[in-house]
Amino acid sequence: MVRSGRVHQLVKNAATFGTRTGEVALDWDAIVRRQHEIVRELRPPPDAFERSGATVYLADARFVDAHTVQADGSRVHGEKIVIAAGSEPVVPPIPGRELAITSDAILFLPRFPESLVLVGGGVVGLEMAGAFADLGSRVTVIGREPEILPALDRDVAAYIRTLLERRGVVFHLDAAVERLSGRAGEVTAHVTRDGRELAITAAQVCLAVGRRYNPKRAGTDALGLEMGRLGLRVSEHLRTSLPHIYAAGDAAGNQQLTPTAAYEGKLAARNALEGDVERVDYSVVPQTIFTTPEVGRVGLTHSEALARGVACHVARHDTKGASNGRATGEDAGYLKLVFDGATEKVLGVQMVSYAAAELIQLAALAIRTGADARLLSSQLSIHPSHGERLIKIFGHDHHEVCEPE
Repeated sequence: MVRSGRVHQLVKNAATFGTRTGEVALDWDAIVRRQHEIVRELRPPPDAFERSGATVYLADARFVDAHTVQADGSRVHGEKIVIAAGSEPVVPPIPGRELAITSDAILFLPRFPESLVLVGGGVVGLEMAGAFADLGSRVTVIGREPEILPALDRDVAAYIRTLLERRGVVFHLDAAVERLSGRAGEVTAHVTRDGRELAITAAQVCLAVGRRYNPKRAGTDALGLEMGRLGLRVSEHLRTSLPHIYAAGDAAGNQQLTPTAAYEGKLAARNALEGDVERVDYSVVPQTIFTTPEVGRVGLTHSEALARGVACHVARHDTKGASNGRATGEDAGYLKLVFDGATEKVLGVQMVSYAAAELIQLAALAIRTGADARLLSSQLSIHPSHGERLIKIFGHDHHEVCEPE
């Protein structure tokens, strides 16, 4: 959907690049149809697992006891079990919540919402805000925190918020939704902010306040497995409170990321089969938020470094006006890098960039290999490119002594 929004905006502004088009119209049905097709194509077929010797049951599974799972009329026994049952959207207990939809439903709505209220200023809320705004919806975001994306440094979060505001997204932050009223297709969110009451009406209200593993889904609640904040409580080997049961992905509740889930799935299976031979390592996990432009981070933020008492240097750079941005029309971006004050090794990178999903992986490699500013800034870069400014800002001449934000 994010890509559909980008293409829609590109076509609308094609005249800027010298291509004239007629009236640009949105085909929501085509967008939803394409999404279904992509999901179907990317889902691995059962025979891919069966060729490896696995038996596949395509059914809801529930624990009968600590060693037995009921699936599609069959009972499957396991000496060791790995739970990878995913998560569900959190639905806050606000009056009228039945009038809202969740992030699971918003991608496949039968009709395009001309107006949309997103409750939540986190990753899912921001990705949907950007996509629907690009497609032409009037979008409002309501967040409880004083700034969006609280896991980022405030200046980075404020940068992407400002870009979204310029595209028409309205933000009400440090605010709370007290209740919902109205009817399907015309829902009003009653909000309090700074002691004032606001009433915001939209065709759809989407609750995007996060996701959490539901222990009732697979019947793990009956087993007495201990819960953490977002999922089952697990050890560094991904073992749950029952020693023969492991958990991975959102069920483990460590980091709700697709690559982390794949990594944990392999590690949990290996530990279950071979006896806790490998510990999880989350020291260098690149993340991307698919707004437009994208937001990437890896390693320590400036705030985290200060909280840990790390003596560090910080480098900030607004990439607006870069040659690649001017040529492509993607002329916006922000870089913030944290370095060890003594060694100048990279400790953390945050960025707002149209190429953040690609660049943040290079930053992750820099951190994992212990590269310092001198080495990184000596690397020749492609001109023009989004990565050009990142390599230049690695240079020592851009750095400042870390100070509290």
